[in-house]
Amino acid sequence: MIVDGWVNLIPEAFAARWVAKDSQQGVVELFGSDLAKSPTAEGLLAALDEAGIDIGVLTSGLSDPERTHRIGGYAAEDFLAIAEQYPGRFLVSPTVERAEKPGRNVARIRELAQHPDVVMVRITPLVEQYELNHRLYYPIYAACEELALPVSINIGIPGPQVRSRCQDPVLLEDVLIDFPGLTVIGAHMGHPYEALLIQYMLKWPSLYLMTSAYLATYMDAALVKFMDSSRGRGRVLFASDHPVIPAAKALTAARQLPLSDEGRDLFLGDALHRILTQRRPSLRSV
Repeated sequence: MIVDGWVNLIPEAFAARWVAKDSQQGVVELFGSDLAKSPTAEGLLAALDEAGIDIGVLTSGLSDPERTHRIGGYAAEDFLAIAEQYPGRFLVSPTVERAEKPGRNVARIRELAQHPDVVMVRITPLVEQYELNHRLYYPIYAACEELALPVSINIGIPGPQVRSRCQDPVLLEDVLIDFPGLTVIGAHMGHPYEALLIQYMLKWPSLYLMTSAYLATYMDAALVKFMDSSRGRGRVLFASDHPVIPAAKALTAARQLPLSDEGRDLFLGDALHRILTQRRPSLRSV
């Protein structure tokens, strides 16, 4: 089973405003200005079909639908409707957008967690420039630990021209120590801290790494070796961040890694599928 741990459905007008921001010019230079190539659910599904991806985890905002629609975005409810329209093809992962509202964020997470297709919560420290171990995120971590929802946290040097220290992987240890029952997935690869992250994954069984927004062609050789070791198989998870990196391009590069059949299967979806089905047993039959 192939599972893409991070796909996006970006309204064209919203994407145009996003790439026009000065802070995003580093991203535009890396990936180009057209980051809304699949502006419809049908277009996104076609891209996943072309790539051979079975399940895509859609990334939404966490804010309520009224506010999200007002600024031209898609709310989690919009993506849940898409998941219901295409059974077994999409899951949903809301992203914290206003960290300064921890009470509201926790209430919203509890509300959305009632839906079985909500399988993960995302923290993107670069956006609001709060460190990933900031006290504003702690109520979210506590709620996700209680609800058995994995948390995806962007780590490493971000593409946008903002301060990077909020995503320093060293800060992950505070979260892992304070929330021992929380599954933590370091998103966007964590480059250039791969050596540190290998040691952290050896030390912390609840820590994983996701390749979103990072083409497998450029993966650190030591990390690739770790991925096929007895303690590293299933700890690094495939994701494209489509359309930032087109799903087909990301999967083609991922398949070319020198991994055993077992290591490749775990990397491309089996491991993430197992993580997500810990709170959604019915998905095991998909």
